[in-house]
Amino acid sequence: MTRQILANNPSAMTLDGTRTYIVGARHVAIIDPGPSLRPHRDAIIEAVADPPSGEAILPGHGVAFDSITILLTHSHPDHAAGARALAAELDAEVRGVAHGNLHEGDTIRTDAGALVTLATPGHTPDHASFWLEDAATVFCGDLMMGGLDTALVSPPEGNLREYIESLERIRTLRPERILPAHGPPFDDADAAVSRYIDHRMKRCKQVATALAGGASLTTREVAERVYGGEVPDDLREVAVGAVVAYLEYLEEGGRVVRTGGRWRLTA
Repeated sequence: MTRQILANNPSAMTLDGTRTYIVGARHVAIIDPGPSLRPHRDAIIEAVADPPSGEAILPGHGVAFDSITILLTHSHPDHAAGARALAAELDAEVRGVAHGNLHEGDTIRTDAGALVTLATPGHTPDHASFWLEDAATVFCGDLMMGGLDTALVSPPEGNLREYIESLERIRTLRPERILPAHGPPFDDADAAVSRYIDHRMKRCKQVATALAGGASLTTREVAERVYGGEVPDDLREVAVGAVVAYLEYLEEGGRVVRTGGRWRLTA
């Protein structure tokens, strides 16, 4: 009993737009209400009001809900900006890590089963995912991007060590399906998580190789060696941010040091 509503906010960073997931009928969880766009909010309300059973249950439509909870995977605007207005219209509670009212292990009841909150930082410090064990499904927010083998991890918000640990945690659940906030679902969940981790490890090796031979490089110079012409112009700053994440990960592991804005291998 899970439905999705696609917001009309496509971009290089959001792919085809933000997906809002609606879980349950009378006990409802709305995961990532998305951007503050009136047509998207109306589409969510319409979907909540008329669940697959065909019974109109929105307040004012005949039958009241038992509960409605709006859940945020994190506080980026493409996920959370529409939360306040939607909550006001549905008389719902908004819960998110950044709000201080969503924590590791918190359980949200729905008709489709219990959604268990998982702390999955890495993309942002406040990032959470939701585990619907009854459907063997993880709602992963921006931890993964459908159709891709990578997602944004860029300091100061992003932390690559935490990100990899979050992916490993998702894998230990052995989900059958992973539903991202952007792009199509992962129906090969275990293989998809492995691809994501393998991609990160490959990039780490490429960053280390860029600094081989005693090279002392700026972040942009490392990015140029790693990505070259692979990245479109409009994503070059994103690539530089990703390289910072790799360098800080290697620095944390004692493999690189930085001096005066330049990086080099420790050995």
